[in-house]
Amino acid sequence: MSRKLRNLKPKKVNRGAFEEQKQREENAAQNQRALLFILPLVMLAILAVGIFFGFKFYQNTANELTPVAPSEYNDDAALYDNPVLLKSVNSASPLKESFVPEVTESCGIEISPVAALGLEKLVSDAKDNGYDLMVVEGYVSYNDQKERYESAVREYRKKSDVSLVMAEASVKKETPPEGESEQQTGLVVYLTVKTDGKFADTTAYAWLTRHCVDYGFILRYPEKENAGGIAYSSHLFRYVGREYAYKMRALDMNFDEFIAYMAAQ
Repeated sequence: MSRKLRNLKPKKVNRGAFEEQKQREENAAQNQRALLFILPLVMLAILAVGIFFGFKFYQNTANELTPVAPSEYNDDAALYDNPVLLKSVNSASPLKESFVPEVTESCGIEISPVAALGLEKLVSDAKDNGYDLMVVEGYVSYNDQKERYESAVREYRKKSDVSLVMAEASVKKETPPEGESEQQTGLVVYLTVKTDGKFADTTAYAWLTRHCVDYGFILRYPEKENAGGIAYSSHLFRYVGREYAYKMRALDMNFDEFIAYMAAQ
């Protein structure tokens, strides 16, 4: 072996530096794991606080916006025992021809007595705020709805030249057949104002959708998807009582979503 090779010595490893680096890496890994565990908890806490204060804000706002004093308009507690109050009417859950609700005349239309006072106060207060709401329609009987639906199908076929099945499928989205229309409950009203444009674009509509819950009404077919398959309508409002109307507003649920929510309780 040459002298040069004999003079080579093994290179010493700095074990202290190695251990320090290893410890730093382990500490960094532990900190990262702790962060991944804590971060979701912090986010959930922030979300919970946001929901809590958001709901409180809504309650305070709703109280400030309510134009009807409790002494002037209160729901009849008995109306909440009405089995039709939270009944969704559609092809899967139709009303029979024999179903004929009790109705009374109010604002020029026929409507369920439990909804009459709320409707009258709604129209009166809207007028006081500068909005002349027109109550176009209320209760529609089984036979009247049948005639309306069949007429709509005939007209659609004339204009579109399509099969009966296709015409019925299209018409049902806006004009359901007899037994599948919620106007047969006597709890739905058709509201509008005189306008050259769309009712949904008017300040009257903005006021109405903001305050309707104060009188026990909700927009029946909003722009969310509806279980009954009915298209969005800015005109149809359904009476559910102030308690349920406020709950739907607070939970940001449409009628069908709220029914499912209540059934799950």
